[in-house]
Formats: sequence, C-alpha cells, structure tokens
Amino acid sequence: MLTTRQKHIAQVLGCLTLVYISWGSCFISIKFAIESFPPFMMCGLRMMLAGVLLYLWSWARGERNLPTRKDLSQSFVLAFFMVFMASGFLAKGQESISSGTAAMILGAVPIWMVLGGWLFCGDPRPSLVQFFGLGTGFAGLILLSVNQTASGTDSGWGILLVLCAAFGWVTGSFLSKKQASETQLSVIQTSGLLMFIGGLQSLVGAAVLGEFSTFSMDSVTPLSAGALLYLVIFGAIIAYTCYFWLLLHTRTVVAISYEYVNPVIGVFLGWLLAGEQVDGVIVTACCLTVLSVFFIVSRKHG
Repeated sequence: MLTTRQKHIAQVLGCLTLVYISWGSCFISIKFAIESFPPFMMCGLRMMLAGVLLYLWSWARGERNLPTRKDLSQSFVLAFFMVFMASGFLAKGQESISSGTAAMILGAVPIWMVLGGWLFCGDPRPSLVQFFGLGTGFAGLILLSVNQTASGTDSGWGILLVLCAAFGWVTGSFLSKKQASETQLSVIQTSGLLMFIGGLQSLVGAAVLGEFSTFSMDSVTPLSAGALLYLVIFGAIIAYTCYFWLLLHTRTVVAISYEYVNPVIGVFLGWLLAGEQVDGVIVTACCLTVLSVFFIVSRKHG
C-alpha cells in the first residue's frame, strides 16, 4: 500500500506530466486552429466548451456547490487575465509569429513570477543565483525578439501580444493563489467557471473586433477542427485543472516547472509539424530561457 506521502508525490508527478504534454503542444495546436478560426473566437469556443464540460463533470461527481456572487466577481477578474489575456492574446499574437517563438516567450513566465512575487506579494528577495537567472532569461528574450523581428520571421506586434499574454497569466496565477481559500468551490468547479466566463469575454472581444463577420464554417478544415478539439480537452480541461491543483498543493516553483520543457517542446513541434525555421540563434535563445528557469526556481533566497 502506498503511504500518504507517496500518493501525493504520484499525484504531483502525474499532474506535472499532463501539464508538460498539454501546454507544450498547445502552441502548435493554436497555430493549426487559427488557420480556420479567428483567434478570439477560437479562444472563446475552446474555453466555453471546456468550462461547460468541466462543470457538468463536477456535478456528476456530486459537487453541487453553486457559485456565490463573490465567486462570480472573482472569476470574472481571473478569467480576464488567465483566459482573455493569456489565451486570447496568445492566439492573436500567433497570427504573426511562429509557435516556437510563442513557446519561448511564455517559457519566461518564471521571470515575471519571481519579480512579481518579490515586488508586489511580499516574497523574499531573489538570491544572486536567481538574479543571474533573471538576467539570462531577459538576454534570451531580447536575442530572440531582435533576431526574429530583424529577419522578418516574426512581427514585433505579435511578440508584444504574447508578452501581454504572459503578463496576464502571471497576474492571474498570483490572484488565484490568494483567492483559493475564499471559495467553497472545488478545483474542477473553479476551473470550469473561470473558463466559461473567460470564454464569454473572448467571444465579446471577437464580436468587437469583427471576427464573426469574417468567419465561415465552410472554411474550417479537419486539421483546424481537430486542433480546436485537442485544445478543449488537453489545453483547457486537463491542463488548467492540473495546474490549479498544483498551485494549491505544491510550491509555486513546482507548479511553474513546466516552463522548463515548454520552449523545447514548442520549438521542436513547430519544426517537426509546421516546418518552422530553427537556426543557431533560436537554439541559443531557447537554451538561455531554459537555463534561466533552472536558476530562477532555486529554493535558496538571499
């Protein structure tokens, strides 16, 4: 029989593996999905469907708590950052940048997590090793941005949008960790409510941007439809639920450790499945990003 600690370790490893696979492959899936679906519409459909399915699942499991007014107001704020910005801006940015570039930019999330925790949330000041990691990560991002923009491979506007997506994700992660103790909803219910509200926000954004007028079901390819379904199941239902569970049951640095592998998976799948360019500069920037995460998640603080 497994001990309680062994069961917990197994749960953590299982959730981490699912997050690694789901979000590491999200970038290439988004690239394929937005070939037929406008970005904010795609995000809205993906998240609303995932939210409904998650809430129905929780109801079938006997979790009958209904969201309070406070739950709804908090979810509205979290959804804006973690769905509308993090997923909507990412999809919009990927219209003009490669999936590998998007993966590397999002791979620098620990930089913003450490800085945000120190400057705004009372976390300990980063150690010298972590400051070295921050510098390494910034160097990788600058190298990547300058190279990709100068070569015409990616647009500066697309890179800026993905940076905003990273900011939204970090802000939402801090807020969700702070507000987790203030709700009676389960992790599954919280995730489902967040996705449903964020999906609605994204569809409103799609309407404002005129995406519905440019969309036609006749133009939807099997590849795009399959990518959207993959994003619903793996990129939303599985990944978000596992990530929130990790935020509640492990240290933040463990929850965000998927950033070690996301840049590598994103670049590799972009090259393998979409023929995206991979040169020495991109490999160097990817290595700097992964190396920065290694230093940043160090447990020692100065």
